[in-house]
Amino acid sequence: MTYDIVLTGGTVVDGTGAPRFRGDVAIKDGRIAGIGKVSGAADRRVNVDGLVVAPGVIDVHTHYDAEVCWNGVVASSAEHGVTTVIQGNCGVGVAPCRPQDHEAAIQDLVVLEGISYETMNAGIDWQFETFADYLGFLRRRGLGVNVAAFVPLSPMRRYVIGEASIERGATPEERARIADHIRQAVEAGALGFSATMVRRQVGYQGKPMPGQLTDADEMRAYARVLRDLGRGAMQFNVLASPGKATDEELAIIDLLLEASGGRPVAYSGALSRNDDPDAVEKMLQKVEPLRLRGARPQTTTMPFTMEVGFTNPMVFADVDAFKKVLNRTREEQKALYRDPAWRAQAHAELDGGGKLFSSTWPGSIVYHVASEKLKPLLNRTITEIAQERGGDPFDVMIDLALEDDLELHILGAVLNADPQYLSHHIKDPRVMLGQHDAGAHVDMVFMGGFPTHMLGHWVRKQKAIELEHAVQRMTSDPADFFGFGDRGRIAVGKAADLMIFDPETVNSSQLAEQTLYDLPAGGKRLYSPPTGMEYVLVNGQVLFEGRKHTGAMPGRIINS
Repeated sequence: MTYDIVLTGGTVVDGTGAPRFRGDVAIKDGRIAGIGKVSGAADRRVNVDGLVVAPGVIDVHTHYDAEVCWNGVVASSAEHGVTTVIQGNCGVGVAPCRPQDHEAAIQDLVVLEGISYETMNAGIDWQFETFADYLGFLRRRGLGVNVAAFVPLSPMRRYVIGEASIERGATPEERARIADHIRQAVEAGALGFSATMVRRQVGYQGKPMPGQLTDADEMRAYARVLRDLGRGAMQFNVLASPGKATDEELAIIDLLLEASGGRPVAYSGALSRNDDPDAVEKMLQKVEPLRLRGARPQTTTMPFTMEVGFTNPMVFADVDAFKKVLNRTREEQKALYRDPAWRAQAHAELDGGGKLFSSTWPGSIVYHVASEKLKPLLNRTITEIAQERGGDPFDVMIDLALEDDLELHILGAVLNADPQYLSHHIKDPRVMLGQHDAGAHVDMVFMGGFPTHMLGHWVRKQKAIELEHAVQRMTSDPADFFGFGDRGRIAVGKAADLMIFDPETVNSSQLAEQTLYDLPAGGKRLYSPPTGMEYVLVNGQVLFEGRKHTGAMPGRIINS
């Protein structure tokens, strides 16, 4: 046999958790064709002595739905070893969408995903309407990584119900039509469907997302589609308060499991809180019966540290006063920020606690200013500056934003800020790794580099987890959960999705190191480059070699 590629002399970490071993890996027709001592001809031999050969990472919670319309390479994740992304999470996306709803779809994403209106307007050319159309468009356009796509219920409900989708549940006739659209989408290659029931995730001008009005009859009908097809998965945001779960919220997961015949349900929220450090452990004990039936909560491997601006203050979107600020002109926003009544309302809501950023914003640092006058305040906390000025911290924060013509950005850890918690839960089998939101909030945070950070920080530097276990958590564990039977492991016959890295240098910064303006229309994104990630292969083709895209576009639409 003549192989396409033979990787020689590397250290193989196969994704199962088994001990590493030294050997060759041969690839033929996109699949692994030999492991160990491989003899025979090859079109290309690559000496990977001193490097680790491991399965490519499956990033289970991304929001690349808009970006793949103009950037099928998805380089910001692929460079870090990601070979499969799951998108369409939280019920958010760009399809299905009728032409008359393009504006509404973009405006919702401006709030939810931190991508500018100008970028999405320039980047999405809308060569699709139904979700099946969207998948076909991605296949034609080309993908660098594999994409597994949930059907997001917010655009789906708007597609069928119209503007009333943000006001009510579906009628029986509408429910049947949505279920039929989901069935067609899954048959065309979708992974399943997703939604958010959490009211802090708001759309245009703080209005509800259509998916939040999905009632129990709808959820039951849509889950039964997956039961009848015998495949697919679901992703739901149900926890209004991260790290805590009410009986009513868990009843939604129970309904989805029951109606779908036990299809997998991933849900967000196993994130530690500064104000209640024991909350997640209590939650995990409470949800254990659901886990045993096929539902797992997600967490991150990194602190959820966000750069927060005041023209799109998404992290404050669970505060009613801040909802009034969203999607307004800058002058309208300034007027609200100056208004004593608005300040009193916002202050009272934050003081009441229970909000995403309510306990951590006072310790946030001033991260970016445009005014030379304010630059001496960089890297100082809001609380320190307020003490110096003799003012209330909230008023001082808003005053600083106004003094800087709303260019001020602060930086703060929203969730998962406790390193002791993280060092424990990155190993916890009750929790799925992956709530990093790659592709979303791109102007506030970059977490798509979690694989290299995991390998560099937690494996090598902190020695909190063994290499074999860390790789398993990012590869075969999510592959098994979502039913990607031919991925997540190095074994003969499996798809040749691989990351090849130097275990002595692989890493990336937890905080974004670069601000780039390379999105359509000059849109901004934060980014941290990887070190030590030498090769990334997707379906047997080299996608990245030394951080350089080879020009290959080997990615596919995949499902369970």
